[in-house]
Order: sequence, then structure tokens, then C-alpha cells
Amino acid sequence: MTTELNAGQEAANARKGAWALRLLLILTAMLWLTLVAASWTQGAQAAEAQESEQEYSFKWLDPEKKIYVLQNRRYLKANRLLLSALAGPGLSNPYRTTWGLEPRVAYYVREDLGLEVFYRRSLNSKNNAFEALVATNASVFPVIREIRGQYGALLHWVPWYAKINVFNKILYFDWYLSGGAGQLQTWINRDARFPNGEFVQQDLFGLFLGTGHQYHLSRSLTVRLDFSGAFYQAPTFGLTGEDVWFSDYNFTVGVGIRI
Repeated sequence: MTTELNAGQEAANARKGAWALRLLLILTAMLWLTLVAASWTQGAQAAEAQESEQEYSFKWLDPEKKIYVLQNRRYLKANRLLLSALAGPGLSNPYRTTWGLEPRVAYYVREDLGLEVFYRRSLNSKNNAFEALVATNASVFPVIREIRGQYGALLHWVPWYAKINVFNKILYFDWYLSGGAGQLQTWINRDARFPNGEFVQQDLFGLFLGTGHQYHLSRSLTVRLDFSGAFYQAPTFGLTGEDVWFSDYNFTVGVGIRI
């Protein structure tokens, strides 16, 4: 009994450590992205300095100052394709470490409205929490579901456009909300008594919600941050039981080319 309690405590500690590591990775990625984006935008701004001088300089108001009007967009999205590649961790599986790669294609019919299709390929590996659970020599294990792929279509609504000062450099970005539907390709262990046993495929319909930023480094190059959630119904006990709602969350960082 003592051995099982100790192993259970180790499993809980391992899960906490895994979450802490994921949070640290996300914060580090966001800081790195901010620094790199500020550096890259410097070159683009220098190339357009002369144009901006004529467009935004109000000498009649104050010869020593300039007014930069927020509503005047420098980087436009409408009627252009955005080809993106993103990657990042999965945040929901307590017994698997998950990383995914997402190719995406988006088209904006207006500056505040667009459509995007995507595919996510996920790689799953056993984490420390799972290994600690196996060490308890328990007779029954929890249902383990691996989401190995998901695809769908998303509607993008972009209600916020902003300019921020990063280390005295102007960075332009859009903040969007997304929602849509698609399919999840999941694999689940056939028998909960054998955590390393055979996995069988179970494809499920899913609803997707998300939000993200697009940082415009030039008229063609964009850096993206995206946080998304998939919501799906599946049997309570994996292959049997009443259908209930589950969720799966992912954080990704990537680049986009606008053509």
C-alpha cells in the first residue's frame, strides 16, 4: 500500500512538473518572438521611412513631432493568400507528451474576415506521469486517448488591429478569433488493464475554437501565435459507455507568407 501511495504521489508530482515545463516553454517562445519581431520590423520600417514622412508628418501642428494615425493600416490582408507553418505543444493529455506540426492556408475576403483550413499532425510519447503510474503495478489503468491528427476549416474574425512600441520600434499586429469544425484522428487503448497494449483508431467529429496574433514583419512575412481548442464527444470508457464531451488544447508558433 505504501509503495502505491508513493508512486501515486510521484505521478502527481510528474504531472505538475510537466505543466510547469510547458508553461515555461510558452513564455520563453513569446519573449523570443517579441524580440525577434522587433528586430525584423526595423528593416521594413527603414524602407518605408520616406513614405511615412510625407503621409504622417503634420508640420502645421508641431514642427518637432509626428502623429501616427492608428486607423491607417500599413499591412493589408484582404484578397491575399496566407500560407503558414506552425508548431508547438499539446496541453491536455495527462499521460502523454505531445508536439504537433500544422500547415495552414488562409484567405481574407476583408481585413476583418477570413477563412482558414488546417491540418495538425501530433507526435505522442509517454511522459513521467505515465511511467510513475505503471510503477504502481495497479490492476486497472485510466483510458488513454492519443490525438494523432486533426483537420478542419475555421472562420477568422479580426476585431482588433494595433501598433505597439517594442524597445522603441513599432510592431504591427492583428488579433483574431477563430471557430469552425472538422475531424479528429484519435487512437485509444483497447483494454484499460494493459496500458502498453494495442491501440485502435477512433475518428471523431470536433468543434474548434481559438485565438491568435499575426505580427506583420513586412508586406509578405508574418509571425503567428495561436492557441486553439478542440471539443468532441466520445464514449466515457474509451470504446464503451455514454458519450460525453472532451477537450484538447494546443499552443503553436510559426511563420506565414502572404501572396
